[in-house]
Amino acid sequence: MTIHRIPKYPSKMPTAIFLDSGGVINDNAQRAPQWLRYLGEFLPTTALGGTAQAWSMANAQIVRPFFSRWYEFMTQATELAAQAQAANSNNKNGIETNVYRIFERLHLLIWIKEMCRAAFSQVPELETKVLPTLTDEDLLEIAQSAQKYAIERVKAAYPGAVETIHLLGESKEYKLFTSSGDCFEDLEIILKGLGVFECFDAIYGSDKVNCLKMSALYYEKVFEQLGINVVKRDDAGEVVSSTDGEEEVVVLDDSDKVLRWARAHGARTVLITETELNLSLEVNRHIDYQLRSLSELPALLDSWREHLEN
Repeated sequence: MTIHRIPKYPSKMPTAIFLDSGGVINDNAQRAPQWLRYLGEFLPTTALGGTAQAWSMANAQIVRPFFSRWYEFMTQATELAAQAQAANSNNKNGIETNVYRIFERLHLLIWIKEMCRAAFSQVPELETKVLPTLTDEDLLEIAQSAQKYAIERVKAAYPGAVETIHLLGESKEYKLFTSSGDCFEDLEIILKGLGVFECFDAIYGSDKVNCLKMSALYYEKVFEQLGINVVKRDDAGEVVSSTDGEEEVVVLDDSDKVLRWARAHGARTVLITETELNLSLEVNRHIDYQLRSLSELPALLDSWREHLEN
């Protein structure tokens, strides 16, 4: 556990804990090579053909530039969703208005098309014979199926993460939630695969609140949907006001930007990273604690309890 300042203890024990999936429960570095393997297994079985090696090479080639545009995709999807909601205000046009579904279609179509272009040299018939026969809907179905195939098989939980989730869930002392940018269906597959789905009181992804995880609005919607009135505190974590109806909640994430958004709505924030930060610096005031892994959370909660009881 890393704290480079006097600990800022909560005013009361938390009632709710929110866990991100990638970077907190699951190790993204372990996920990547497994994704290459499973995409290589699946895509040759589709209309695209090719070989496992060709598709693994294509994904390795495009993955960095593709994910560098992630925020661009999210921004575009948010704008498209706003337009769809305005056009579909009477709910009669049947237009998709869920921002995650719009985002999913947008980024998966871009991904599969870029994958195909990267594979042209290894699978030349793609350009001349295969792609001219496929519609965007065909390509989207292939991309969605490939993603599901990989999600169902990838196992990348951090050491101790599964045990910690069981411990928290079985204690009944806290309500346990996800706060992920993924969708419910993907999170359900991931968490059931780890055997921890039933430990959570509710699974929150971007589709559930119709808001991508790209601003403080995400946490506003999650807390509002749960009916949680969070303790009010400033950016440094100092409690501004606390009443009997207000609750302490804890958000664990591997992104300091995300924790700044959570803090904007009063959450106690815990950064999961092995890179040591100086939390006394002004730029890190919104981070209350830094842990190397989720497995350290029970000890942190115990230290809070001990402080409040003394």
